Amino acid sequence: MSLAETIGLYLSEKRRILDAFPVSVLERAAEMLFATYDQGGIVYAMANGGNAGTLDHFYCDFKHHPFVTEDKTRPLPAGVRRLSFVNLCGSAAELTGLVNDIGFEDMFAAALAPVVTPKDLVMAYSGSGNSANVTKALDVAVAAGARTFAMTKGDGGRCRDLAEVCLVVPGTSRFPGQVGKNDNNFHFEDLMLSVNHILVGLLKERVAAHAAS
Repeated sequence: MSLAETIGLYLSEKRRILDAFPVSVLERAAEMLFATYDQGGIVYAMANGGNAGTLDHFYCDFKHHPFVTEDKTRPLPAGVRRLSFVNLCGSAAELTGLVNDIGFEDMFAAALAPVVTPKDLVMAYSGSGNSANVTKALDVAVAAGARTFAMTKGDGGRCRDLAEVCLVVPGTSRFPGQVGKNDNNFHFEDLMLSVNHILVGLLKERVAAHAAS
């Protein structure tokens, strides 16, 4: 297969995934986000590896983008409620401290357990759906009565059973680097950012409507 054909393979796979994308599941996730915002709850997010880095992008977008004017020249009035967003991967010091003290599998659960409430939304990202540090934190969130959203791929793993709403990226891949155990991983990671942008845009629309009323 030529370079152009291999590139085309990636793009054709992406188009098939987008055509089969579970829009209704993301709609339910948006409704949970709105309820969390309306109730003054906190959004907590967690992931591993490169996806943990993507959560820095999430943090910036969720915390700031819905709360500025369309031209970004000024913030919305101070009386407009902001969204509290906590990136559980945001502090290398906290993560390495928790791993050192209590172990990798419990690091997110330990950070979440003292603070999560039923008003909150816990967002979990795991390609396999079985990352132990993610599933243990979902156990904590469910026990606390919090809203839970997971995004995964394949068969969804344990996340599919644990999360109130679980978005499973459809499809499979033949593109180099995302076959076998990593099947569809690049597409999953690409769509993480798309999900972020969709949710942030929907929240911005809702915030602007409330600010204008």
